Amino acid sequence: MPMPLEIVGLNKPEVLFVWDEGVEHTWSARDLRLRCTCAYCQSETTGERLLDPASVPMDLTVTDMSLVGNYGVAIHFSDGHTTGIYRFRELRTAGAAR
Repeated sequence: MPMPLEIVGLNKPEVLFVWDEGVEHTWSARDLRLRCTCAYCQSETTGERLLDPASVPMDLTVTDMSLVGNYGVAIHFSDGHTTGIYRFRELRTAGAAR
């Protein structure tokens, strides 16, 4: 399973993930917020996106981050959103595809 060696982005508009194999990916806070799959942002039953991208500020920053087990990171954003968990495997795969 991919595991970051370092995550840098507190109080910043971008988050840098340095992966254990030396690869780095930078995500804007807004892009991460738009990827959120919590029940407020994506329907649990249908998978339909509920979050309106127009409602997410362009100047979003990260206000807090904490590890969730060995599989992800919880990120809090300056727009008040605090319920998203970002799985390392998905971030690593999506980052490589960008």
